Amino acid sequence: MPTKNDQKEPVTMAKRFMTFCIAVLAGVLLLYLAVQLLSQFWGWLMLLAAVAIAGYVVIRILQARRDRW
Repeated sequence: MPTKNDQKEPVTMAKRFMTFCIAVLAGVLLLYLAVQLLSQFWGWLMLLAAVAIAGYVVIRILQARRDRW
């Protein structure tokens, strides 16, 4: 009784290598695009992080002043 795997042709080492190279190329391209996209609004992200940290520090200071006992 033939199964699905019996009908497949064997994958050669050259085909595996080519698939690996294409996958690496796609990964490099996607990483490049992600860095380019991130560089567009990196300053705004840093500003948002600074505001969030400053807000957290202010809240913690106010809580510490109120809960002295």
